[in-house]
Amino acid sequence: MGDNTPLPPPVATEDEEDVLLADEAWVEPPVRIDYGTNVKLGKNVFINFGCVILDTCQVTIGDRTLFGPNVQLYSGTHPLDPEVRNGTQGPEMGGEIHIEEDCWIGGQVVVLPGVTIGKGSVVGAGSIVTKVSSKQLTIAGRAAVYGGCWQSRKKA
Repeated sequence: MGDNTPLPPPVATEDEEDVLLADEAWVEPPVRIDYGTNVKLGKNVFINFGCVILDTCQVTIGDRTLFGPNVQLYSGTHPLDPEVRNGTQGPEMGGEIHIEEDCWIGGQVVVLPGVTIGKGSVVGAGSIVTKVSSKQLTIAGRAAVYGGCWQSRKKA
């Protein structure tokens, strides 16, 4: 979007094409992106099919990062209080998502708002990532935990 760089000339073989595209991101369709203006892909990134990116806030994916199928990145969220949330009329908010260089994100992973996944980390298939991680970690898990009660801002 907004990039007026001309396309390179056609090449004769697939090997030449691989060399030509070595630094480009590879996105396997179908992919769904909410706005598209808040997504930044590094060099040699691979996004597998079924990826969903809700880019209410900035989403960055570092160089040489690989996504399995059906990875979901949710930078947007809504208020807990239904009076404030107000269906489609309420505020949209969120937190940036940063996936640093050389990560491998397994299939069916969900990354929530405000998360940074550190350089070189591996996230196991089916995991839900809710917290910032340091570099070169292996992250896996899907357990939901009790989050407490919220109080309505509206007076009874």
